[in-house]
Amino acid sequence: MVDLSNLVEKAARSVVAVVTRQVDVFTGDVGFGTAFAVGRGFFATAFHVVASADEVVLVTPEGDKAPGRVAAGDPDYDMALIYAELQTPPLPMGSALRLRVGQGVVAIGFPLALLDKPTATFGIVSAVGRTLRAGERVFEFLIQTDAAINPGNSGGPLINMSGEAVGINSAIIAGAQGLGFAVPIDFTRVMLEMVQKYGRYTRPALGIYVTALNKALASLYGFPIDRGLLVAEVLPGSAADEIGIQRGDVITKVDGKTVTNVFELRLYVAEAVVNRRRPRFQVWRTGRILEL
Repeated sequence: MVDLSNLVEKAARSVVAVVTRQVDVFTGDVGFGTAFAVGRGFFATAFHVVASADEVVLVTPEGDKAPGRVAAGDPDYDMALIYAELQTPPLPMGSALRLRVGQGVVAIGFPLALLDKPTATFGIVSAVGRTLRAGERVFEFLIQTDAAINPGNSGGPLINMSGEAVGINSAIIAGAQGLGFAVPIDFTRVMLEMVQKYGRYTRPALGIYVTALNKALASLYGFPIDRGLLVAEVLPGSAADEIGIQRGDVITKVDGKTVTNVFELRLYVAEAVVNRRRPRFQVWRTGRILEL
């Protein structure tokens, strides 16, 4: 059995408990969750942990605490950033795009409002790129793991064997017993960069509907390629419309990086926007490769 104690001990220094309070004359509900440091004063967590909070307090395992302010949030990705005056070492961020099925991961958090020390559960990556519905929302490109993610663990990091955060644990979208899901960390990095550079977060929108191309679709439509994103619709007046993307195009690359799913497309476009440049698209159109 592999000893993960040193790995967990080091990562846990970046993890804090989140205590929220919803000001209500009747109940004054208190909620609990987890967050982890990702930059000076900034802590990543799940959006649903702070969604209805009027007050947020972060607490370290040593008992230090500080009020928190929700600096940014994205309910569609169930991720948020909290700013607080706490001296907590940031956890290195990896990438969910490099994860492989069978790879070991550890979920860290404060389950069931136990605020002593964060707990750790070990598992493997069961799948990457899961799409699940939770209520009225659809979450895309989730990391599925058999590491236990309990109430209170939400917002804590899912780390790889190098000690890098690859996801944000999200117990709210647990689909079945023995399954846990985490939101990819990649967009959190973009969110953090936007807030640090511009003071706010805005998710860029291209204005297109796409479907991932596969061998079956390629054979059906007679395409000579079987990887990329087939454009089903372009909204008039959208950024994609201005760029020149057309219905029936197949987007194969963004800024030289291959795209095979919607998450990669959104991520690469957002990375370009945060660096104040226009993304470049490689598009297959009726036998020709175009640069847009």
